[in-house]
Amino acid sequence: MDNDFDFHLASCIHDMKNAISLILNSIEEVTNDTPENTKRHLANLNYEASRLNNDLIHLLGVYRLGSNHLHVVIDEHHIWDIVNEQQLKNQALLDKHNVTLTINGDEDATWYFDPDLISSIINNIIVNTVRYTKSQIAINIKEQNDFLIIEICDDGMGYPENMISNIDKPENNLDFRNGSTKLGLHFASQIAKRHKNNDKTGFISLRNGGELNGGVFTLALP
Repeated sequence: MDNDFDFHLASCIHDMKNAISLILNSIEEVTNDTPENTKRHLANLNYEASRLNNDLIHLLGVYRLGSNHLHVVIDEHHIWDIVNEQQLKNQALLDKHNVTLTINGDEDATWYFDPDLISSIINNIIVNTVRYTKSQIAINIKEQNDFLIIEICDDGMGYPENMISNIDKPENNLDFRNGSTKLGLHFASQIAKRHKNNDKTGFISLRNGGELNGGVFTLALP
C-alpha cells in the first residue's frame, strides 16, 4: 500500500501545485482587471478550484482504498438527479467555455449505487471534458445487459490511445509538464469495481467516436 500511496501522493501534488499556481494568477488578474473581464477570470478560478477539490477527493479516496477504509454505501437512487446536480454545479464553467451539456435518458430511472462516489466520478469527468471538447457534451443514461450505463460523450479530438489501452495503469498516463495525471480515471475504475451484483462487477472504459465523434467515457454499474 505504501508504494502505491506514495505514487498517488506525488502525482496529486504535481497536479495540485499547478492548479494552485493558476488560481493565484487568476486572483491577481481579477484584482487588476477591468470589470468586463472579471467574469472570465472568476470562471477560471472556479475551474481550477474544482480540479483542486477533485484531486483532494481522489487522494483521500486512494488512501482509503489502500487502507480498506473506503466505505461504499449502496442504495437505490435516481441517477438523473445525480447527473443533473453535477451539471448545475459546473454550469458557470460550461458557460465560460461556451459548451452545451445535454442529458439523455429516463428521468425516473433508479439504480443501486453509492451517490457520493458516483457523483465524484461524474463531476471529475465533466470538469476534465470541458478542457478538451469543442462545444458539446452529451451524457446518456441507459440500461444495457443488466448494467446501468452512463456515457459522457464530447466533440473533441478524442482520448489518446495510451489512455484507452492503459486505463487501469495510471503510471503510464503521467505528464507532469501539464499536470495531467489521469488519477481520476484510476479512482473511477476502483470505485466502479466496488459495485457488484451477483457475478457482475462495475467497470469504466474509454473509446473514441460515439454520437459526437469525440471521446466517450463509460461508467457501467451492475
